[in-house]
Amino acid sequence: MRRLSLITLISVLVMVVLILGFKTEEPTHGENFKISCTVCHSPGGWKLDKEIYSFDHNTTALPLEGQHVETDCKLCHPTLIFGEAGEDCMDCHTDMHNASLGTDCERCHSPFSWIVSNISEIHYQSRFPLMGAHALADCYDCHKSASLLDFEPLGIECMDCHQQDYYSTSEPNHTTAGFSTECSECHRIGAFEWGSSGFNHVFFPLTQGHNLQDCNLCHVAGNYSNISTDCFSCHESDFNATNNPNHSGSGFSTDCSQCHTTNPGWKPATFDHDNKYFPIFSGKHNGEWNSCVDCHTNTSNYQVYTCIDCHDHNKSEMDKEHDEEPDYLYNSIACFDCHPRGTAD
Repeated sequence: MRRLSLITLISVLVMVVLILGFKTEEPTHGENFKISCTVCHSPGGWKLDKEIYSFDHNTTALPLEGQHVETDCKLCHPTLIFGEAGEDCMDCHTDMHNASLGTDCERCHSPFSWIVSNISEIHYQSRFPLMGAHALADCYDCHKSASLLDFEPLGIECMDCHQQDYYSTSEPNHTTAGFSTECSECHRIGAFEWGSSGFNHVFFPLTQGHNLQDCNLCHVAGNYSNISTDCFSCHESDFNATNNPNHSGSGFSTDCSQCHTTNPGWKPATFDHDNKYFPIFSGKHNGEWNSCVDCHTNTSNYQVYTCIDCHDHNKSEMDKEHDEEPDYLYNSIACFDCHPRGTAD
């Protein structure tokens, strides 16, 4: 009888413990977990049964893609209280960039790989799009701490990276010439070199004969300011040395553009001889001459010329035929009284 009473007491105590235990302990996966156990477990045990596992993670706030599909559930849900898991990358992944790139990991990475394959495209969304030589530069050239995966924000002004280039440049010497530190005033951000192809010389177009590679040909002694755009300021020696025709001795205008273009070699000259003076490129003359001195025999005065110096006439016959027009011997303009300009009749 005493033994029966002891057994009964023990049974009651066990029941009380079990009842109290179930009341004080939370369910394994949290209070708000309402999914049936059979979605993940089988009667064979409480371990996850992958053969019957049918939970659709895509119905949650974080669908499983890429590497997340193969990830062990406990790596994200270590407590198995599934409601505690966060939705942001930073909830599971350590920020290797020390917050230097913000918290939006998906701007650069995807669940499929950590490798960033479109760096240039991503950079176009930043304050400094990569163009020209910048698109080919090594990331470490600008981001000195990139080896530590730390990309602290950099300045976007040229001088923030190219200050040393500015001070070390000697052809031309930027500091001596007092050049602006706003590099984009002269150089294009999309250029692949610092030379003339990237230099913005729009204030004086370097076309044809002016397309020179050596700045010092025009900018003597490092003078890059107060340079005249007048032709004669650079080509005075050419003007004085030209003798066919003699420019300086004939009183030619020093405005070179009246006759010349920027074509190399000064040719072809655009001197409007036909309309302003005498038609030598049209009519019977049609450019059949070798040089200016064929007609202008007095190279010291190109206003002097005579028709008979070019047209071989018998002087005695001309005297007889033109006895009423003796001026033809001294002034070829008299010839035009009877002979239209440009004819040989």
